[in-house]
Amino acid sequence: MKRLRVPGVIDLFEVLDPDEIGALARDPRLDRRFETGTCPINSLLLKRSLRVLSFAGRRFPTMMPRDDAQRASRQQELWSVLREKAVSIQNGPAELEPLANWVRGVGSDSDLGILVQQLLGRLFSSEFVATEKSWSAAKILVTAPRSRNLPLMLWWFITGKVRRAKRILAGMVNEDLSAVNAIGIAAHNVVKSLRHMRLLYAHAESGSRLSPQAAAEQCLFAPVSIYRQATAAGQLGRCSYSRHSLFVFSIGEAARRAEGRSLVFMEDSWSRCPASAWVPAMLQGVWIRACNRPHS
Repeated sequence: MKRLRVPGVIDLFEVLDPDEIGALARDPRLDRRFETGTCPINSLLLKRSLRVLSFAGRRFPTMMPRDDAQRASRQQELWSVLREKAVSIQNGPAELEPLANWVRGVGSDSDLGILVQQLLGRLFSSEFVATEKSWSAAKILVTAPRSRNLPLMLWWFITGKVRRAKRILAGMVNEDLSAVNAIGIAAHNVVKSLRHMRLLYAHAESGSRLSPQAAAEQCLFAPVSIYRQATAAGQLGRCSYSRHSLFVFSIGEAARRAEGRSLVFMEDSWSRCPASAWVPAMLQGVWIRACNRPHS
């Protein structure tokens, strides 16, 4: 755990170790309340993320605190729905054929984004149709909270580019912010998963294909990082933190370690991803389909 602290300017922890991330994620003093009236750099980072990951005065569910009852209820409801859908999709149904075909080597990277967004959008709306425009909006949305190209970000905000991107995506899913998060943010992790699956498929010997479970496991990727903020002073091991200290959990890197695989979906945390069962099942289904082993 690294701390960057300049009194009155910044107080930020970067956490890479899976065990430390797990311990801090269980610490009730770390939350997503995100009070912005703190030191300037912390405040700037939080305000930018909150501005991007909010719509019509509402935060995205991934930015809501643990004690928000509506967030918890919607999260559990969505988890149950997606877990039920996972049962059928893991067998490689016909709806996965476009993605399986891409894994076999047909199509460009831009094609993949639209295909993934289409699959995720249909989880929330049967009328959803992904387009180049909607995928471009998703690329803007995922870049805006964390990009280090500050002049570009300033230009995007001044010109309303981020706002328009959110409006496009929200309009496609009846302003369901869980759906906007899926098609605008989470879709990029699925794209990364399928890019890796394409490589696995290309290099696998025809007589020694990986099992669907093994292929899916190798293709799971977590978001690069997530934020938490201390609501009170505390301590982890020998490291003390202050109220309002900002934590960056680098789960993308930590989850690549064997001991950190549960961090892909933060499964042992109150902030567990609702798609923790559906995504692995979907990847299994794509692998089955790609290897021409669909079940009836």
